[in-house]
Amino acid sequence: MTVPNAPTSRGAALDDRWTRYCIEIAGRRALGWVLVGALAFVLQLALIFVFAVSSALPLVLLLFSVLVLGFGLTRRQPSTAVLGDHAWVHVRVHWRGGLLVVHGTRPLVLDVNAGPVTRGRINRHRRAWVVAPDRAGNTVVTFRGVPKLFPAKVVRR
Repeated sequence: MTVPNAPTSRGAALDDRWTRYCIEIAGRRALGWVLVGALAFVLQLALIFVFAVSSALPLVLLLFSVLVLGFGLTRRQPSTAVLGDHAWVHVRVHWRGGLLVVHGTRPLVLDVNAGPVTRGRINRHRRAWVVAPDRAGNTVVTFRGVPKLFPAKVVRR
């Protein structure tokens, strides 16, 4: 099976191979974080009960495991309800003041949480795929070659 590198604008976004691939990658990433947190917790228990370590290391490992498990369990993909039966729409975009400006049939300004590497890639390509926002202004954005679905909030229409 070949891995897609961009969504298609045909059909519902949930039925798209790119969307399914992004959700699968996110599930693997979350599972990895949960496993790292569980390993830190088991190591912390071993240090206390097996090796009788009385330093601050077990406490640090416990704190780390709780944070990582919380991060792994709460970092989920955007609600599939936002995707609904809507199709991906290919649009031109650019960053202005930390917000993503979408040029399309319905111009939008979106608040997207993307890191500097992703922002650089978007600045080079200046294109994205967006799902029509719901009534609350929630939407999902994705970019060519970045296998992640970014939840976004409409700031201005």
